[in-house]
Amino acid sequence: MNKTFSSAFLILVVLFSGTQALAQYNSGGLPLSSLTDLGRNYQVKQMPSFDVESMLDEDRLNSSKPDVPFRFGRIFDVNFDLNNSGTWLELPDGSRVWRLEINSEDAHSINLFYKDFYMPRGGMVYLYNSDKSEVIGAFSELNNTADNFFSTQPTRGDATVIEYYEPVFSKGKGRLNISKVVHAYKDIYGFLSPVELSCNVNINCPEGAPWVQQKRSVTRITYTQGSGGYLCTGSLINNSLQDRSLLYLTAEHCSPDNHSSMVFYFNYENPTCWGNGGLLAQTLSGATLKSANYATDFRLVQINGTMPAAYNGYFNGWDRTNAQPQNQVAIHHPGGANKKISIDNNPAVTSSGFGGRLVNGFWQVVWDVGMTEGGSSGCPLYDQNQRVIGQNLGGIASQCENPQAVYKVFGKFSDSWGYGGSSTNQLKDWLDPNNSNITTLDGINAVTGTAPLANFTSDTANLPIGGGVVNFFDLSGYEPTSWSWSFPGGTPSTSTVKNPTNISYSQTGAYTVTLTATNPAGSNTYTILNYVKVAGVALSPFLLSSPPSLTSILVSAQDPSMTQFTWRRSNSDPSVKYTFIIRKLATTVDYNYISDNNGIDSVISIRKSFLDSLGLVLGYTGDSVRCTWRVSATNGVDTVLAGSAFIVTLKRSTIGISQIGTTVPGSYKLYNNYPNPFNPKTIINFDVPKEGNISLKIYNSLGAVVAVISESNFKPGKYSVDFDGSNLASGIYFYSLQSGNFRQVNKMVLVK
Repeated sequence: MNKTFSSAFLILVVLFSGTQALAQYNSGGLPLSSLTDLGRNYQVKQMPSFDVESMLDEDRLNSSKPDVPFRFGRIFDVNFDLNNSGTWLELPDGSRVWRLEINSEDAHSINLFYKDFYMPRGGMVYLYNSDKSEVIGAFSELNNTADNFFSTQPTRGDATVIEYYEPVFSKGKGRLNISKVVHAYKDIYGFLSPVELSCNVNINCPEGAPWVQQKRSVTRITYTQGSGGYLCTGSLINNSLQDRSLLYLTAEHCSPDNHSSMVFYFNYENPTCWGNGGLLAQTLSGATLKSANYATDFRLVQINGTMPAAYNGYFNGWDRTNAQPQNQVAIHHPGGANKKISIDNNPAVTSSGFGGRLVNGFWQVVWDVGMTEGGSSGCPLYDQNQRVIGQNLGGIASQCENPQAVYKVFGKFSDSWGYGGSSTNQLKDWLDPNNSNITTLDGINAVTGTAPLANFTSDTANLPIGGGVVNFFDLSGYEPTSWSWSFPGGTPSTSTVKNPTNISYSQTGAYTVTLTATNPAGSNTYTILNYVKVAGVALSPFLLSSPPSLTSILVSAQDPSMTQFTWRRSNSDPSVKYTFIIRKLATTVDYNYISDNNGIDSVISIRKSFLDSLGLVLGYTGDSVRCTWRVSATNGVDTVLAGSAFIVTLKRSTIGISQIGTTVPGSYKLYNNYPNPFNPKTIINFDVPKEGNISLKIYNSLGAVVAVISESNFKPGKYSVDFDGSNLASGIYFYSLQSGNFRQVNKMVLVK
């Protein structure tokens, strides 16, 4: 067996088998093609082009309709299976790999749905984009379903590769039929341009701090409907047995053609208050419809399989009393963006919704913070007790300019409870299966007895010149009971309260914050380096002055004279410090030196002897090394670089050459050096019969130039060179004299 393949296969087996016990439906690891070279010889399927602008026009018209979900993709119906598509590669041990690339021009992402998905023992499927910057899988026998339908999350870009590994003992037993390809014509990940409104608020902003448990119930959903791929939101919901069944509440109008096409994205949130994007790897695929009702716009499904503990899920509590809430919160994924929070500080009012739905069967809210929009459909509405009282139907068109003119309606949980009359169209049969007749139920964690997962946010992390105060908010999961904060550089520098306030910073700089959260199961520490930043003075663009670009500087180990590098100032304030940066041309390693006067001056003075030693470090080619130099300016927080770099050549001078006679020789001549052998110095004499350029170089036995003694103009006469071989190793060397068509080479021996 090929040893490289054998090792790669062993790694693949270990990676996979180590995750089976976790029952993770996306088991991790790497495809075999990432562990050993399988080449790129496999079939490519190209999806047809379509009129994107026409679909966007349809979406703009539908955006004014309150119960139309957010469409992001165009579906192509296909029939790609292991027999009619792709390319098989037989491996040395008898196992094999099947690969197929699917391209769809200009897609932001591509995801796949399968009408016949069956993984035999040891079979594994991975998906990845062209450069493997995103890899999902492994999907295995753990993902097999009763109806053999399956779906996988998108990979970024306009090409996706599906790779199936089949071990020899399961040869021919796997089935994989791709039935739908979804081309995302909208950037639902926000990598290029977020499709959400600007007034939305990240869940990990201070407004989300009281909701660290409930947020873990909420997921984004993608699914197929007709010829489109759609987005909604929903949440896990608790039941009276509290058995942690994966019951999931969303909107009725989020209606997939097949519930197996649903993909649930857990914990898709940015860890900060300000960023886009987030974790996309924690997904579950497929669900079974339990109950739905148009009248109150609810849909209850049960997610297939089990949820890995790492997903840190939460099952929402609920209230079916129809009591008017005092204030409301929604947690959602607008436009498919990372998780957001919206807040209505006033009591919701009863509404009849729209579209002929149940009279008085809805709660109507007006958001004071944030905004729900397309993609938020199905998200939970919470009351002041953090219990679910409804799910999002929609409302009038979302906008940030006058949010108080926008209302949204949510189907009442209290009416969804028993209005339908049967288990197929009401909630109570599923959420109170033991007929306990309870009217309220609190939420529960999916996993218990776990140490906290420390996290925090703040009302700001950027302070103006002179500083200010920061208020911190705990976002730790798994219900910590005590907190230990560290604020080096702040006042006070420590705290033990849950949400410390008025932490003061006064000096320009960047400051680290650390939180240790503890509960009876243990502790966890979370640190963010340079989290709080106190601004310095403004930095303006600036330019280098001298020596100008393409200058040569003669340097020597015996020359103590100074060379000055100068530049313009970025700001006249003395708090701005400068750093001189030099590197060898076409390399990436920088050497940094503080400017004169402890970094305050816009000049650095460097001895030529130091530049010679720097040239040795950078690596002379012959007697010179070409470098780039530039300067950075910092105010203690921010840094700017000079507008462009200058090129400078460090050239070793010909110190040690002296003229020993003025008589004009009759010809060029290179004399034997003496002493020879030598250690470490020797004398080389040569004659110059006429004025001109003289090249005198030293070569090693391989013919490489190790020293350039001279590459300059000489007048007629006799000359002597004191050559020092201290930097050379023992061995045979050659030295040459060249001028025009004349060239003479002699041999010398260095013995140390």
